[in-house]
Amino acid sequence: MKRQKKKSSLKEPVRFGFVVMVLVLYNMMANAQEINFSRVQDMAIWYNQSLKTDKQMSLKLNYRNVNYQGLLAYNSVCAILDAPLLSKSAREKTNSGYFSMSVGAASDKSNQGILSNTLGLLGVSYALPISSNEVYASIGFQGMYYQSKMNTSGIAAFPDQFDQYGPINGKLSIDPVASGWSYGYFNVNAGASIFSNSQYNKWYIGASMLHVNTPYTERTKSETFKAKRALSVQGGYKYITSNADECAFNMSLNWQGSAYKHYFNLSYLKAIPSMEGGVGFGVGYRYNDAVVPNVDLRYNKATIALLYDINISSINAAGYRRTGLELALKLDF
Repeated sequence: MKRQKKKSSLKEPVRFGFVVMVLVLYNMMANAQEINFSRVQDMAIWYNQSLKTDKQMSLKLNYRNVNYQGLLAYNSVCAILDAPLLSKSAREKTNSGYFSMSVGAASDKSNQGILSNTLGLLGVSYALPISSNEVYASIGFQGMYYQSKMNTSGIAAFPDQFDQYGPINGKLSIDPVASGWSYGYFNVNAGASIFSNSQYNKWYIGASMLHVNTPYTERTKSETFKAKRALSVQGGYKYITSNADECAFNMSLNWQGSAYKHYFNLSYLKAIPSMEGGVGFGVGYRYNDAVVPNVDLRYNKATIALLYDINISSINAAGYRRTGLELALKLDF
């Protein structure tokens, strides 16, 4: 009996340590515009404001749930509205320059209220035609406000000889993490791109610099917690047949120090003229992390998509199972 109790006591700190480790890693991933959604064809503007490649107003809503085998779960939500600053008649004019603006918000919340991230975005871009076939050069800038809060006081995962206040009574009140640590900062990003919006061939290639102002991400304002400038590259190509079928490839490449956060997606949509839409399917690959099969349904100017993460990361070797499910909705006006 004593041996069993000791084994249980040792298991709980390991369990708690793993939870904290995952939280810290996720908190690092969630910096600035790191919203971590897989619908890259809709989310490109989060990484590069210049990638407003059409002249129609769009509302994009995303929801993502990730679960680490009961140890940790978090929900992410995102909404972004992007619109050209043009009159309705001016939107029909081809090979004409235009300004556009985006407003967005995102949130990540973990179970037990341990981690909470919120993000607000305001961006503007200008696209200038550089050829007669709807080819544009564009530049864009974003301002973001990001706030993170972490609170471990509700976790009951301490050894028998400890309680929720730690080994010393009152420790919770002076622990910046367990007391509900929070910090907010302002972030600036800039990007440029070239894209084509022709009838049958649509493509884009862009690059952006993230954290241009290198903000401090922790209240002590230590150089250790100062966001480094990071490079992001985006690209995509869509071929549209005379029957309105679509075949597309999209990618988002992000370098953050020694970490690579790259995502690739290949998709096909079969048009159904009777419903003014179609049914599509695809597969995505998040570098060293997951394979993401996805399906989508388009009706008129609305598209709804479902994506599922098949985890292939090294966390499998540790005996933990991670699942991820994402739901996306896009409305064009």
